[in-house]
Amino acid sequence: MFRRLKRSLLLLAAVTLAAQADDRLSFAVWGDMPYSRVERELAVDLLTEQSRQPLAFSLHIGDLKSGNQPCDDALFADRQALLAHSRHPLVLLPGDNDWLDCARPSAGGHDPFERLQALRRRFFSAPASLPLQRQEGAPENVRWIRNGVLFIAVNLPGSPLPDNAAGRALRRNVLDWLDESAAQADPQTVRATVIAFHAHPGFAAHGRGGVSVRHAWFLDRLVAWAKHDRRPLLLIHGDTHTYRADKPLVDPATGERFEHVTRLESHGSPWLGWTRVDVDSAAPAPFRFQPYRLSRD
Repeated sequence: MFRRLKRSLLLLAAVTLAAQADDRLSFAVWGDMPYSRVERELAVDLLTEQSRQPLAFSLHIGDLKSGNQPCDDALFADRQALLAHSRHPLVLLPGDNDWLDCARPSAGGHDPFERLQALRRRFFSAPASLPLQRQEGAPENVRWIRNGVLFIAVNLPGSPLPDNAAGRALRRNVLDWLDESAAQADPQTVRATVIAFHAHPGFAAHGRGGVSVRHAWFLDRLVAWAKHDRRPLLLIHGDTHTYRADKPLVDPATGERFEHVTRLESHGSPWLGWTRVDVDSAAPAPFRFQPYRLSRD
């Protein structure tokens, strides 16, 4: 009898540990680098540092180059070779430096949307090592579910989108992708959500009711999401190169600060580093952050 009880307890412990493992994962967040030859070399060190940890994937939130570096195919090929150093599956987002700012003379004076198509062919067309769903026509917009977490990534550049047909189409793609993803967030299987994008969208000004906020259309949709869905939500972005973790999303109509919504902004040039995000999707506060600064010495 005692042997049977002991076996039962061991089996229960094994099942409990397996269930806990299914709730947990860790991943890396980095971006807004490399902006120079030196940072290109340091990015290899950063990926080597990540490789020593048991990560589910590595997320680069955009800007693989500075705004003044050339937007030519040779540089894109170099950055593709850099990302190949990742031992973990790597998810990339396009930043404004990677395509929208390519119209600058110092970056080559390119048509930005032609450069976006070049990025799509090089980085967002090949089969991924994660089970990503890609948006038709905008394959940089992706989603996947892992360990009870819905991950969504969208193309939201920091620079202003042009008010033309191409810019309006990109905005529609982003909003449609968020809406479709929200419809897939089954409460039986999804306990938390992560939405990643490049731009710092202007949380504070939007929360004060600012009418000229560049990404107000996007923040309006995030507020609607947070009001409707009270499950934990993590927003990840870059753009201003300032590491921080806080709760900046506010409903401008009521002044409510959404305590179930957390923002993580990654490090960026010249303050290099990455952040390990530990997730326990079964916990009331499922996200924990461990920043790692990268030394230039």
